[in-house]
Amino acid sequence: MTCDEFRSRYGELRDGPTTAGGDAARFRRHLAECESCQRFDAAICQGIDALRTATLLPPSSGFRGRLEARLAAERAAWEQRRTPMVLRLAGALLVAVAVTLVASDALRDHRAAAAAPLPPVVFPKPVINPGVPLVTFQDPRATVLAGNTHPYGTAFVGPSATRR
Repeated sequence: MTCDEFRSRYGELRDGPTTAGGDAARFRRHLAECESCQRFDAAICQGIDALRTATLLPPSSGFRGRLEARLAAERAAWEQRRTPMVLRLAGALLVAVAVTLVASDALRDHRAAAAAPLPPVVFPKPVINPGVPLVTFQDPRATVLAGNTHPYGTAFVGPSATRR
């Protein structure tokens, strides 16, 4: 184990959450052999002992108010910085989507596919004198249709003439 690894993972040794038993043994073996890491461990232990024995100092009378005012000012400053960031991010995302759509459209083949021919349809033969009402539509080129007062775009429906 190197001194850098020892110092970077020192909290694991001190607090005990090392998962492998071999890691704890490696820590202890390095601590027993390395004078620099022994001094580091002694300094940390001395600092922790000093914190444990220290008496609590009460905050000054106006501390809470000053703290709340400072936190409110920091929140307001953060909001002022954050809003333009959100707008810039939204703009960047909009540009990215637009570029993606343009690029995907450019890559797409725009030639129209040939339509498949429709299958033949059976059409019934006309029946003479079927016995249903005769429906005729005005020819748009004609000027007068007898019996229809609204000749343009309307139909004249009359009873069928059945012969006996």
